[in-house]
Amino acid sequence: MNAKVSFLESLHYFPQPGWAAAAHRIIRSGKVSAAADYRIVRDHHVGQDVLFCMKGAGVVETLGRRLSIRAGELVWIANEAPHAHHADPDDPWTLLWFRFDGPSLTALREKIFGEAEPLVRIPEELQLPAWFDRLFLLMRGGGAGLDLRLNQMVAEFLTLVDLAIRGDEQGRLPQQLDQALLAMRSDLGQSWDSIAMSSLMRVSPSQIRRLFRKHLRISPHQWLLRERLTKAQTLIADSTMSIGQIAHICGFCDVYHFSREFKRSVGTSPAAWRKREHGRGG
Repeated sequence: MNAKVSFLESLHYFPQPGWAAAAHRIIRSGKVSAAADYRIVRDHHVGQDVLFCMKGAGVVETLGRRLSIRAGELVWIANEAPHAHHADPDDPWTLLWFRFDGPSLTALREKIFGEAEPLVRIPEELQLPAWFDRLFLLMRGGGAGLDLRLNQMVAEFLTLVDLAIRGDEQGRLPQQLDQALLAMRSDLGQSWDSIAMSSLMRVSPSQIRRLFRKHLRISPHQWLLRERLTKAQTLIADSTMSIGQIAHICGFCDVYHFSREFKRSVGTSPAAWRKREHGRGG
C-alpha cells in the first residue's frame, strides 16, 4: 500500500483565448498512484473530470450518487455540482485522468449517459490506456495547432466511451435492430406504431425502447421523426413534389403536422427552407 500519493504524470495546458466557446480542449491530465488517505472534495470546479481506474478501487460522489469504482472502470464527474472522490483505504487506486472544457459539457454528458450513472467498464480491446499515452505525449510536446489536436483527442475519447456503453467495440448494431432500421427507412410512409415495430422485431415494446436507448441514445419515436425529417429535406431540396406529397411519403398524418414538426426542428417552414436551399430568399 502506498504511504503517500505519487503523481506519475501531471500535465497542464492553457488554451488560446476563445477556444472554450469554439471547441473542446483538455486542460489537465495525469496519472496518480493514490495513498490510503487520498481524497478530493469540491463544491464545483471548471470543466469536467474523467477518471479511469487502472488498478485498486475507490469511490466517486457525483450528481447525488455514490459510485464504487474498480479496475477497468471509467467515471465522468459533473464538476458543475458538488463532487468528491477518494481511494479505497484497503486497496488504493491508480488513476489515469483528464479534465476538459468547452461548449455544452452538461448536455454532452447527458447525451452519452442519459439517465444512467456516468460510469462504464472499458473493455481491454478498446485500449484506453494507449489513448492516454498519446494524450500525455501530445501535451508534453506542445507545438502549433495543439488546441485543435486536443479537440480531436476528445472526439476519439467520446467514441471509445460510446463503444463501451453500447457493448460492441466494432460499432456494429445488433442484427435484429439493424434489419429493423433498414425496413423502417425503406417505408417511412407507414405509421410504425409500437404494434408494428413489435411485429417487425418480434420483441415487446419495452424491449424495443431498451434497444433504441442503449444503441442509438434515442427513443423509437424520436428516431423515426428524425428519419422522416431527413428524408423530407432530401425531397424538398431535390424534387419538385409539393409539400403535401412529401408529407404523405414521409409518414406525416397531414401537411400541417409535417410543417409544425419541420419548423420546430429546422427553424423555418418547409416552403421557406426550399427557397433558401435553392438560393431564392433571405
